[in-house]
Amino acid sequence: MIVSDTVKGYLARSPRINVLSTSSNGGEANVAMFGSPVLVDDSTVMIMLSENRTYANLLENPQAALLVVMPGTSGMQTEGCRLYLKVRTIENNGPAFDTMKAAIKARVGDSADILKHLVVFNVEETRPVVDMGQGI
Repeated sequence: MIVSDTVKGYLARSPRINVLSTSSNGGEANVAMFGSPVLVDDSTVMIMLSENRTYANLLENPQAALLVVMPGTSGMQTEGCRLYLKVRTIENNGPAFDTMKAAIKARVGDSADILKHLVVFNVEETRPVVDMGQGI
């Protein structure tokens, strides 16, 4: 799937809230906030992870949903999108891993040292954060 210019705009905005939802093969759900999701081309999102529930779930179940939100003054004024994702690869080293980790480290300092995995996702579907049939 190729994401729209609207979705690209949301993923380029700052500040924004990024919430990734995953589940294990057994259905145990997890939801977590992340600062590192990056749209790298028209259909690929990358995110850095530590040894956490999200990473464990993605090893078992490659499906995830990313909520990208710019809060408004009321629920109906909230802007953003939902991206339905599928893991393409998980990298633990290499040029893309090093580049993304260095960019995060430049923003957050030594806190980036916990990041051990670069997850590359295919974007399978997109929807508005408040979906009233308008598409995105």
